[in-house]
Amino acid sequence: MSLPLRQHCLTPTKSHLSPQNALPRRSFLKLSDRRHTQTPPPPQLTIKDQKPISHNRSLYSPSLVRCSTDHDEPQSPHDEKIQTLQKPKNGKSFWAAVSLIIGTAVGPGMLGLPAATIRSGSIPSTIALLCSWVYVISSILLVAELSFAAMREDNASEVSFTGLATKSFGDKFGVFVAFVYASLSFALMVACVSGIGSIVSQWFPTMNPLLANAIFPLVSGVLIGFFPFNAIDVANRCLCFLMLFSITSLVAIGLSVARSNVLASFGQSCWKVSAVLPAVPVMVLTLGFHVITPFICNLAGDSVSDARRAVLVGGVVPFVMVLSWNLIVLGLARIKVPVGSSSAIDPISLLLSVNPSALSAVQGFAFSALATSLIGYAVSFPKQLLDTWRLVSKQSSGTNGRGRDGFEAVVMLFVLGVPALIATYFPSTFSRALDFAGVYANCFLFGVLPPAMAYIQQSRKKLRSWVLPGGNFTLLVLFVIAVILGIWH
Repeated sequence: MSLPLRQHCLTPTKSHLSPQNALPRRSFLKLSDRRHTQTPPPPQLTIKDQKPISHNRSLYSPSLVRCSTDHDEPQSPHDEKIQTLQKPKNGKSFWAAVSLIIGTAVGPGMLGLPAATIRSGSIPSTIALLCSWVYVISSILLVAELSFAAMREDNASEVSFTGLATKSFGDKFGVFVAFVYASLSFALMVACVSGIGSIVSQWFPTMNPLLANAIFPLVSGVLIGFFPFNAIDVANRCLCFLMLFSITSLVAIGLSVARSNVLASFGQSCWKVSAVLPAVPVMVLTLGFHVITPFICNLAGDSVSDARRAVLVGGVVPFVMVLSWNLIVLGLARIKVPVGSSSAIDPISLLLSVNPSALSAVQGFAFSALATSLIGYAVSFPKQLLDTWRLVSKQSSGTNGRGRDGFEAVVMLFVLGVPALIATYFPSTFSRALDFAGVYANCFLFGVLPPAMAYIQQSRKKLRSWVLPGGNFTLLVLFVIAVILGIWH
């Protein structure tokens, strides 16, 4: 029996008990009388070890709470403690959060990075990557803090980036953010599908272009629509392993086969701002994973410290891979562009021009990076579109039920089918989608908004003032950097 699509949204609903955990109402009627005959709770679940439940209500089923409060006999505090300790904490996995960060951060932006940094050279682009990583992680930590503050204030189990913007700036601005957010996600999905289609076409030159672009979106749709979320997590981890293996092989090949070319690329540098700055939006897009940060807050653990650890650990791995990828590809690429040149370069053509000995590693890494990103967007984007529609149409956010499943299936078909058609009939979509996503949508959503929202929430005393070192000055610096990247690129 196929599972409904709504069970696989990026922030899964937890408003109903699973059948194996459901308890009949009558089992609670005489709980106080049977207290001494019950098996004691597991030793590891003690009051000492219990984390505050007010920070994340999603860990406990409202159905169970209703059963325990609707009966006629009041329960003693000891009985309530027993029930609280026996309620499971489902869906929490630190390493699942880290693997999701790695898979999402290393995506379509990474494939376009060498084409953007080849004008400045290896050393300037390395320094720019380090600065961009610090900037991105600072912004993501702000989003994580804002997410937990909003969940505590509303006593909610989840929050969206659009919800954060609405809370800070109002409903009308929230609608605008929702549209920009949807445009960003759609542009990234188009880039993923187009990039995967180009790689599949290289593997199977005689394959029809439409089939080459549609085959992996079809596989992703089947995986998301007919398999449990654990299967999606396993597939994502396997692709992450392939990604790590491919980048390790690429570095080994680059250092052993073409070491002289890689070292020679360090001598070609252009320190002009006009050569370095245009690559920064692509770097920010490559290293960023703001899209999934609210879900990471829910998946990594029960406190903001768990989310911060997941962000830092998960953010270091993509940075090392991006840095290695950029240096090796610039050294192995056979398309030579004069340093400081402003001529346009096709990112996919540049990747496929590398030394033949490293081509398989490049293709494997590119495919796994795009595939993990596509799975992440395919899981989250349908729910995002539905939330945007409800926000625009002023429908109640509590609307749910089986009637939505068919509509979500149509939305899933749209978000996976339309990018395949665009990638087939507009072959240059990859670079154009990256330009839009990196320069316009990404700089505005995840560059300008987080420091502005943090400042507003701090002024309302709803967010601690020491989220980042430097206080308001750091927020101002992040805001100014985002504005500069959006205007001068």
